[in-house]
Amino acid sequence: MSAFPLAGGREHPAEPPTANLQSRAPLRGETHSLLMAAVKSALAQPGRREHSVAGRIVLTPDGQPIRSVLTGRKRNMTGKYASRKAGRSQVFESHNELAFYQECEVDPRVVDYRAQPFRFEFVLDGQLRRYIPDCVRLLDSGRIEVVEVKADSRYLHDVDYSCKVSQVAKICTMIGWTLAFVVGERIHLPRVRRENVKLIQQDRMVLFDERHVYGARAALAERRGEGPFGEIASAIEAPPKGDAILRALMVARLVQIDLEAPLTAHSAVRAYSRLIEGEV
Repeated sequence: MSAFPLAGGREHPAEPPTANLQSRAPLRGETHSLLMAAVKSALAQPGRREHSVAGRIVLTPDGQPIRSVLTGRKRNMTGKYASRKAGRSQVFESHNELAFYQECEVDPRVVDYRAQPFRFEFVLDGQLRRYIPDCVRLLDSGRIEVVEVKADSRYLHDVDYSCKVSQVAKICTMIGWTLAFVVGERIHLPRVRRENVKLIQQDRMVLFDERHVYGARAALAERRGEGPFGEIASAIEAPPKGDAILRALMVARLVQIDLEAPLTAHSAVRAYSRLIEGEV
């Protein structure tokens, strides 16, 4: 069962070039962002005049979070999550946001994601309103998803909040984006999936090279694209190193590990190679 169903969109099945795989490990300090490139491309399309009437989107020059997070000064848990997939740290302002980023890190359908990368500005009932999304992510369908992470659904019953997000949803629809709401229960349940996500993301920064990728691909090819975790990991390196590398390969979107049952040596592992245009 998928915890985060994807919106429709065009897919580009392709095989990632082996020569570029080393750039996936690790990605600290990387400045190029597929997500922000896609955002700027969408906003630069011709015929966008109606967006200036509905509202505008304000970007930061470097893709950094547009809102400063004062860590340690709130009752909610705050901090930074080092993302291999995004190539930078993501600020979070709650336990639910951290858990959602871990989901994004592990889910191979998520190509790139950013915390609070821009804000919406629009006039509502004669007043200038601002809205900063918790997270924006690029999916391998090519779709940009604006995500609001909440502890529960009570916020949706607030009239002022509902009016504000309705206007944001209109702007997203004009551009071809999706506005999605994720509540805490959706992230933390089922518990088995959540424990698997936590385990896999712990190895997100593990180094690997073309030799390890080739070993995983060869082992999967011998098994017609799917095999048990223990056998595929052993084909990469002896345990426990092979296990850690195989988990890192899922963060790098090269394999997909079954998350719906407890992760064991018998868990199903499949090759994953869906790319979007412009991805290396």
